[in-house]
Amino acid sequence: MMRNKSESAGNPARQTVENLYEVGNEAGVMETIGSMKRFLGLMGITEKEMRDLKMANPLVLAFIGDAVYEHYVRMAVIHKTKGGLHLLHRQSTRYVRATAQAYVVKNLENFLTEEERDMIRKGRNQKGHSAPKNTQTSDYRLATGFETLIGYLSLRKDSKRLEEVVAKSMEIIDQCSVQSAKATHGAEAADEER
Repeated sequence: MMRNKSESAGNPARQTVENLYEVGNEAGVMETIGSMKRFLGLMGITEKEMRDLKMANPLVLAFIGDAVYEHYVRMAVIHKTKGGLHLLHRQSTRYVRATAQAYVVKNLENFLTEEERDMIRKGRNQKGHSAPKNTQTSDYRLATGFETLIGYLSLRKDSKRLEEVVAKSMEIIDQCSVQSAKATHGAEAADEER
């Protein structure tokens, strides 16, 4: 519902939201909220306080990349999976586990540019990796490199490349799952024959 401008004249936040709505409609694009810069402004963070995060510490990029990748995965899983929350959670964890992300890094080499491979190396080589008990340190480091790349791509605002990398990553994990299921099924069939 659009309010007229006189109703919202005393409310700067309302004006900003309405301006975003109008800009989105003029461009023919439906924006959910607006740019991150606008959001940070609404949070009281001035332009002087905003950092250029593209050159941030790789662990900061990984922190962002973790959230961005999880968001894409959850959206894909929601649209591909019929079932309750437990099934949605199980399907999502197939993609976001450190071992799955490490597998992606090992199989994504030829798909990435040299700059993207450098971002993975920077993330992988950071100090402060304390892997969870059920994950090898080498897998955890590769997963951190992968999340660094995702964070970097999201901050470059190259949504096309970000989406290509995420889609290819999910495809690699899906192929691994199918191959694993076939191998397991083949082994069970061989056991039954004996």
